[in-house]
Amino acid sequence: MIEPKYKQLLDIVKGKPFPERPFADFRIKGLSIDSRTIEPQNLFIAIIGEQFDGHDFIKQAIDKGASCVVISENRLKNKEIPYISSTSGKRAVLVKDTRTALQDIAKWYRDKFNVKIVAITGTNGKTTTKEMIAEVLSKKYKVLRSEKSFNNQIGVPLTVLKITPETEVLVLELGMNQPGEIEVLTRMANPDLGLITNISPAHLEFMGSLEKIAQAKFELLDNMDEKGNIVLNADDPWLSKRAKTEKRKVYTFGLEKEADFAASNIVQNGNGFFSFSANGTVPISLKLLGKHNIYNALAAFSVGSILKVENEKIKEALEDYTPVQLRMELSEVDGIKILNDSYNANPTSMGMALETLKGMKTSGNKVAVLGDMLELGEKSLEFHKKIGEKVKECEIDYLFTFGVLSSGIAQGAKDNGFEKKNIFSFQDKKSLLEKLLEILKPGDVVLFKGSRKMGLEEIVDGLKKLYPVKS
Repeated sequence: MIEPKYKQLLDIVKGKPFPERPFADFRIKGLSIDSRTIEPQNLFIAIIGEQFDGHDFIKQAIDKGASCVVISENRLKNKEIPYISSTSGKRAVLVKDTRTALQDIAKWYRDKFNVKIVAITGTNGKTTTKEMIAEVLSKKYKVLRSEKSFNNQIGVPLTVLKITPETEVLVLELGMNQPGEIEVLTRMANPDLGLITNISPAHLEFMGSLEKIAQAKFELLDNMDEKGNIVLNADDPWLSKRAKTEKRKVYTFGLEKEADFAASNIVQNGNGFFSFSANGTVPISLKLLGKHNIYNALAAFSVGSILKVENEKIKEALEDYTPVQLRMELSEVDGIKILNDSYNANPTSMGMALETLKGMKTSGNKVAVLGDMLELGEKSLEFHKKIGEKVKECEIDYLFTFGVLSSGIAQGAKDNGFEKKNIFSFQDKKSLLEKLLEILKPGDVVLFKGSRKMGLEEIVDGLKKLYPVKS
């Protein structure tokens, strides 16, 4: 828990006191950006988010006991805050940007501890890899990890602020959709080990090109300490190229090219789960669908080995690992297998999900319910049509699309000979679910995949409400 004095806080965030009149120093205890969770003597930081503006809740925070608030200068009206004054005993700190202030506080707090920090970024697999690494390292260390997908300029500093004297390793996920974001997070967290899973098309609406996406991911490596360890995917062409020019020690993992940590003897069982041998010596059987999860497991194996976790402990952690919610979750309703991978989607992850569906053994039909892939920029239609081609290649029996952009998936499938009578396109979930219920029967397997905002898990929930669920 942070416990700076008021004058110290002013220095940390490079802020101005409010009111400016002379004041007695005092200690702040704890921090929150949510007025509902404020405790006495807390610092409240008024963050401007996508849906809420913390400046609208300053009074509530003060009423609940906050002793100090951090406010963006440009939100200060008439240079007055009626409930903050030299006589009220409440103080404020004025800053240019409250998000930056939160990050400055996190960096100051992080530097108080001798904690080893592992940071993960990449286009696909960040959260699963983060969770696997945390499970592996927990076999030897006291580990703190990013909650869910707390990977942005608010979530990462909030995670750093949860470090305690007992924490030995912190595992962070770093996300981005604009250049410069990973640089900011890396400078704040100062990781000892940086890992990049892969580079593929995503956020092209903001980034413009795959090269710029790679440059943005490389901000992790470019802003790490010179003594830091680097772990890269040897099979990714962008990362392979970067590994050859990197002056620091680079560890690689992969399935195809030569790597420090490699997978061999890859086998898929009847349930669609994969097993492999790590470096030819450690047999590992995953409870995960999708060949791409071997990459995630290898990444975790790499980090565990680098940080001296015993092979048997790594094996145990990886074999016990089960999917994060909405990521390749396998369930069954009335004999119908549901593969819920609806957390997010881009062309690469969509293709991998279809390959997974193709590889699953079933006595019935294979059905794909695919939603829009968002933020792909001017080539969006082209990417969606390519996925339609992939649907045909993967021998899917029925294709359902949801959303405006995913009509491109339907078109791409038709253009490549997919049966038109087996393609159904919808703009509302209720109609899609009704048609899906007409088609599905015991023995079928159905995949749900789309960008986060498409909310395809709502259709999954609709199915599960109608049938008893079997895990």
